[in-house]
Amino acid sequence: MKTRILKTVLPVAAIMFAIAGAFASQTSGKGVLAVQTGYIDAPSPCSEAVTCNTNVGPLCTLLVNGIQRQAYGKINPQDSNCTKVLYRNN
Repeated sequence: MKTRILKTVLPVAAIMFAIAGAFASQTSGKGVLAVQTGYIDAPSPCSEAVTCNTNVGPLCTLLVNGIQRQAYGKINPQDSNCTKVLYRNN
């Protein structure tokens, strides 16, 4: 009798455990935003700061004097050049 119950319950328990593990290991689908400061090269290089991120998506831009300008990040914080492509926060 015990063997018969064990043969029935053990596979059911293993399947339930596998299903629970599959749902517990799934990610939410939303990536973690890596917030980074971007800079606009207007009126001078790396002067106007804007909040952007590094997750691929629409480019990070800012409207300056009626002109849409792309923001770039600094590869090295001590660097004076802004060349890193950044993306808009969603």
